[in-house]
Amino acid sequence: MVTTFQAATQGLGVYSVAEAARYARMPPATLSRWFFGTNQTEPMSRSGITDDGAKRISFTDFVEALAIRSLRADYGVPLPKIKEAIRNARDHYRIEHPFARQDHRTVLIGKDLHIFLKEDAENPVGLTGPDLGQKSMKPCIEAYMKDLDYDADGLAVLYRAFTFGDQEIVLNPKVRFGAPSVAGSGYSAETLWRAAVTEGSIEKAAELYEVPEAAVEAAYRYWNQEIGNAA
Repeated sequence: MVTTFQAATQGLGVYSVAEAARYARMPPATLSRWFFGTNQTEPMSRSGITDDGAKRISFTDFVEALAIRSLRADYGVPLPKIKEAIRNARDHYRIEHPFARQDHRTVLIGKDLHIFLKEDAENPVGLTGPDLGQKSMKPCIEAYMKDLDYDADGLAVLYRAFTFGDQEIVLNPKVRFGAPSVAGSGYSAETLWRAAVTEGSIEKAAELYEVPEAAVEAAYRYWNQEIGNAA
């Protein structure tokens, strides 16, 4: 675990609860409950940033939030089962952030979560349900997390949030603390979106910032369609 300063200077990404929830397109109260708990409930997964009194999460935490959202929204996995999977991955296999790791792919078999271990890439073991700790030969759903790039250690290091033509909006913890940026432009998506709004056209904003018009349009569409809908 690290402080906010360490996370920022080490390129681990820093997000407030409101920022992370907006980028993940979910209610801030839900994300806060998942990582910080409430007076009545324990958190599902603890934030990797430990500053007292501050509610901030790292990029790895953000990826985990995307995974939890996907499990809930796309597959209907109950929250207690997800919490059990995170706990068992840590306690039984010493795997932190199982949903953010390429070499420990997490998949669904029915409504139970299974994980692939390094030593056996063919047969996942159960993290929840009757197959807990047992090898499973059942057909399984492909890993739900998409649009991620990984480092040499198999940990997620980049999330492609939006694509328009050949332009990508990415969240990279080493660039602007992980804020959505137009890949290769050097600018955040919000900066180019605001420029288009202020200048009154995509063309003028592109000329002002000396980037392709497609880069500004990608930022404009992302901020209006994805972020705007999450506001």
